[in-house]
Amino acid sequence: MVTRRVILKSSIMAGSIAAFSGTLPISAYAKPPLRTRRSLHNMALDDPDLATYRDFVGIMKGKNQSDRVSWLGFSLQHGKYKVPYKYCPHGNWYFIPWHREFVNMYENAAMELTGNKSFAMPYWDWTIDRELPTAFSSRLYKGAPNPLYVPNRNYIDLPDDLVGPKVMEEIYSETLFEVFGTSRNPQQTDLDPSWVIAGGGVQGRLEATPHNNIHNRIGAYMPTAASPIDPIFMMHHGNIDRIWAYWNALGRTNSTADLWLNMPFEDNFIAPNGDFYSATVKNLQSTEAFGYTYPGLPAPDNKPIDESRHRNLLSLFSTSQTADNDLERMAVKNTKAASALSHLNTSFSLESLDIPSEPKEVFALIKDIKFDANILAVNVFVNSTKSSLDMHVSDLNFVTTIAFLSHEGSHHKMAPSAIVDLTTTLRALHELGHIKTDEISIQLVPVPQSGIALESAGTVVPASIEVVTF
Repeated sequence: MVTRRVILKSSIMAGSIAAFSGTLPISAYAKPPLRTRRSLHNMALDDPDLATYRDFVGIMKGKNQSDRVSWLGFSLQHGKYKVPYKYCPHGNWYFIPWHREFVNMYENAAMELTGNKSFAMPYWDWTIDRELPTAFSSRLYKGAPNPLYVPNRNYIDLPDDLVGPKVMEEIYSETLFEVFGTSRNPQQTDLDPSWVIAGGGVQGRLEATPHNNIHNRIGAYMPTAASPIDPIFMMHHGNIDRIWAYWNALGRTNSTADLWLNMPFEDNFIAPNGDFYSATVKNLQSTEAFGYTYPGLPAPDNKPIDESRHRNLLSLFSTSQTADNDLERMAVKNTKAASALSHLNTSFSLESLDIPSEPKEVFALIKDIKFDANILAVNVFVNSTKSSLDMHVSDLNFVTTIAFLSHEGSHHKMAPSAIVDLTTTLRALHELGHIKTDEISIQLVPVPQSGIALESAGTVVPASIEVVTF
């Protein structure tokens, strides 16, 4: 039976206290309006959302840092400086959903601690603003220390090969979740939470290029397990979250595998009152369920799904998937090291490269990569005949730049891997008459950290490189 108490309680929860008239008012069922997470681009320094975030960071930094609800206390759920990550997943398919809830954890705490219930976490759209936003790079704000400032960051000017239109077009045009984001660990057989931080998947376009490279370029805490100590972390991952929402809005679908959907993140997160709480991947797919959205999300583009292509790609990431018969794979085991002065060159002789043929695609799987701490990233080229020092990202042979996190301490149990789409570059080279046989070669050129001499940067050693065509 509907009582007066139930009706009044429902009305309050809906944000509208209505006079009791004997029937339940429509407003009691109405959902509150979605909060809109907005870009920092041209956002005023005293904008209410930016001001709330600044105040929240100051409040959290002002607490006893041994408390669970503190700036350090929250960040420790991600990981600790110079030691392995705690709960944060990288290098597998939990990377994107876990970070959605992690940012949501901060957003909820900011609303509670500042009293601004309409707060929505801003995001840094680094496809437009290639340098660190002013709100985070200035030491002072209104004459006082700026809580958003962190010393020892690098100056950055993000280039097109990391965040430009071509990179984003390739990310958004991808229709398979495991290539858009990151794939599963092929050894995973159950929902034990230890798989979340195990790594072992193949990093896709979003994680290996813009995400990892931006962490590494900023420096200071950002390439480490302690990256959330830097307040820019939430702005960076807000944009990663927006890109996922944009990709879904285009009509792209997430994985439907039970091992993805039903994975629990047990007590990975902290509520504003200090209690630990859990989340499950299947409940992390909709921003609207959390009460927020992003401006400018697109309508579905109705891009057709090539199920044969999906089967072929999934077969690369799982021991149980079956590929179509036209899949050709050639793997080369490797013990050689690439350095900034001497790149790694691996050649492949394929039965039928047939580059101009549609829908022929060519991918490289660069697996189990070991890299030294002074390596910032790895540039990938195809069929280049230049020396390492002469190879440049503006070359026709350049494919992409991949990077990996955790230069301090062990990251995960397994070395990282990445999938690289060679198709566009190979087709462009073919049109220019630069490919005349079924042989191709892949070059890996390590990029040193800022300020590190080429001869001191160390090496990159993948366990194998595999070329796949279908």
